[in-house]
Amino acid sequence: MNMDNESLSIDNSTLLRDFNETQHNQEWSPFICYGPSHLPTFKVSLYLNGNRFDGHGSSKKRAKINAIMQYKSFTMNCNADSETNNTIESDKSAFKRKCTFLMENSLPKTIALESQVAVNQTTETPVSKRNYTDNLIEYPPSKNLTIEPQVAINQTSAISMLHEIFSGQTLTYEHEQSHGLLETISVIVSGNKYIGYGKNKKEAKEIACRNALKSLSKVLSIDNLKYKNQLEMLLTDYGDSKIIDYFAGITDKIYQKLEFTENKFKEYSVIASIIKMTEEDLNSAQVICLATGTKCLSGNYMSLNGESLHDCHAEILTRRCLMKYFYKELMESVKGYPSIFISDSNKSKFKLAKDITFHLYINTAPCGEGRVYSFSDTEHQLNRLSRGLLRSKIENGAGTVSVFGREFQTYDGVAQGERLVTMSCSDKLTRWNVLGLQGNLLSNFVEPIYLESISIGSMFNLHHIKRTIYGRIENSINRLPQNYKVHKPKLRGYSILPRRSTTQSSYCTNWIVSEGIEIIKGSIGRTIENKLSRVCKTSLANEYIKLCSATNNLLTLIENENNVFYDSLKNKNENYVAAKNELLSTFKSLNFGTWVHKPEELKSFELHVGKKSDNITYNSNNQDCES
Repeated sequence: MNMDNESLSIDNSTLLRDFNETQHNQEWSPFICYGPSHLPTFKVSLYLNGNRFDGHGSSKKRAKINAIMQYKSFTMNCNADSETNNTIESDKSAFKRKCTFLMENSLPKTIALESQVAVNQTTETPVSKRNYTDNLIEYPPSKNLTIEPQVAINQTSAISMLHEIFSGQTLTYEHEQSHGLLETISVIVSGNKYIGYGKNKKEAKEIACRNALKSLSKVLSIDNLKYKNQLEMLLTDYGDSKIIDYFAGITDKIYQKLEFTENKFKEYSVIASIIKMTEEDLNSAQVICLATGTKCLSGNYMSLNGESLHDCHAEILTRRCLMKYFYKELMESVKGYPSIFISDSNKSKFKLAKDITFHLYINTAPCGEGRVYSFSDTEHQLNRLSRGLLRSKIENGAGTVSVFGREFQTYDGVAQGERLVTMSCSDKLTRWNVLGLQGNLLSNFVEPIYLESISIGSMFNLHHIKRTIYGRIENSINRLPQNYKVHKPKLRGYSILPRRSTTQSSYCTNWIVSEGIEIIKGSIGRTIENKLSRVCKTSLANEYIKLCSATNNLLTLIENENNVFYDSLKNKNENYVAAKNELLSTFKSLNFGTWVHKPEELKSFELHVGKKSDNITYNSNNQDCES
């Protein structure tokens, strides 16, 4: 479809029917399929009045509609030219050139963009923007689209392939327990279990069979000429899908082992985890922390002492848990125990051990910019004015809104009824990919630590996620201090559209390796026992003071050896503050909006420093720091 032609407005739902009724001399070519079997792109040619019009689409119907749209566009352009010029061009070669130009420029932009990404982006996996109005289940979405013609008109489902190839076995399917937005089905083949996720049981079963075929094709010599081409296409995205499935699997395995006193605490819509790997070896992958949650603090429960968690979305809680893990590992390094950090001779600066990387897994796209698009769109308007805007979460609600009109908020305003504004997870991910995961305070001890990859289990769209994470600022931010950068993590994910959830749990769970589980009521920002969370501002600030004391940095980082204010601590690291200001000014200069900070009163609380003996206990038999 020629998307530059704004005057073309046709109802796609009746276009094919009307065209068949009016154009009786039409002829169609056989369908040709592009890409892997689980996400095909169909091509068909329309022959009419001596001209050919090519159509591409995620289904045969969509391909036909796009071919008809090209014909309509061609007709409208020819009519417009004839009205303007008063004479009709009769030269045959000129006419052919014009037809060729129109056909080339009417190639769907989604296909052209994906082809360009496939050629130029070697470190990322292109994602097809699939239209979900057709064939919702037959071809569940994936991450990889190879724009190379492969004739595969008569596709066989993975379920049928698996049963035929392993006809001598009895395949066992199980409906696994799932607490998220996706159904979970497993299939047991040759004694091994393979899991699939989908918006319904049928889609999950199909994906489980695909995963089984992908894995078994790697370890067994499947000699089946009938399905040779389809098996090869299944393996085209095996690398990335294997990583996503593995991250999802080890995250779910830990979560299912957690002990909850009540079932209502276990239900969730969104789960996120941060995984540590060594030397990019998948076998070394270890879940460091995980969290569930979709709630934000209610304005009625704001704390002037940093005792309430403002944002209990899963991604945000997980990152705060990672900071808690960093503090523990730094203390282990100070004590001389094994740690992911290596200290200098003075034990005042640390660096991450070589070949250690951190990876974020989320079971669905982050709220905000990375999620604001529609699978049902036939035209993906990548340059529309709303793209890239900063967005904020809605207090006591779902979704996000643009920050325009809310450049600041005050404590007394929120106390009188204004909604407490919390920036979206998408915008915070952008921030982490410039400032690092370690945050402000830890930047006094370690250089910025960035995510190596982001894996998303559903609602993934490469163009939107890439723009969200770094694309919207990468060419505009250029005055970052030393060690800071616009980081570009590897992006991978599934475009599965999860089932819609009408209810969301008000409880949020977080778990840290070797520290156990904590359950928080999201609207009040405290634990279900009404205690301070271990990852709230006050708790993490106290961990920082312990680290300063342990490294003899209290005098250099804290002016008063007995008491200190939280906001003054946050202003100590000039490089971090400069990098943050550069990022926020870049957002504003690009007209993406102003980052809305929490009221200043929430950051001006006092912390007790105390004596060194009060802050840390050295004990060779206890590797955890005591609170």
